[in-house]
Amino acid sequence: MKLREVQAILEAEVFTGADKLDLEVEAGFGSDLMSDVLAFACSRVLLLTGLTNAHVIHTATMIDAAAIVFVRGKRPDKNLINAAANLGLPLLGTRLLMYDSCGRLFQAGLKGCSREAGDDQAATSSWESKQKQEGKEAGTLPHGAMPAGRERSVGVLRGRVSPGRSYWRYRKTCLERPEWLP
Repeated sequence: MKLREVQAILEAEVFTGADKLDLEVEAGFGSDLMSDVLAFACSRVLLLTGLTNAHVIHTATMIDAAAIVFVRGKRPDKNLINAAANLGLPLLGTRLLMYDSCGRLFQAGLKGCSREAGDDQAATSSWESKQKQEGKEAGTLPHGAMPAGRERSVGVLRGRVSPGRSYWRYRKTCLERPEWLP
């Protein structure tokens, strides 16, 4: 589904990224808990949330979200809009509640993320399977390898990858984008 269709379905206002409305969105995920977003959201997702703080932008960057939709009539401040514009991340806003927004998008054919609680390696495993089908070797990351310029957005604490679920997303991101490796 294109972001332009999302805007029409949700009767949304575009705060930034009007030039990216032809961007394809693969799935939707709605949550106000950024820890749930990190744990369960898939990449290229449309993130629906009622939070309007910097954590949303950082989380969206970590999961490689396609765009963010603020629900319940929430409006981001100018600093948040500028940060998203600098990252090329489209921001939209709708007056609809989270439940109604997700329902409309689902009814229009936008699927949700299929990861389930306890399935920490789902995104990485499916990506590695795809790489094997294409005849590519997935490989592993060297210890301490960091994407250049992305240190603040990949869950790094004092130069090391944060433990837990975000490690798998970090590993997947680095394997998908080898140009980020040192």
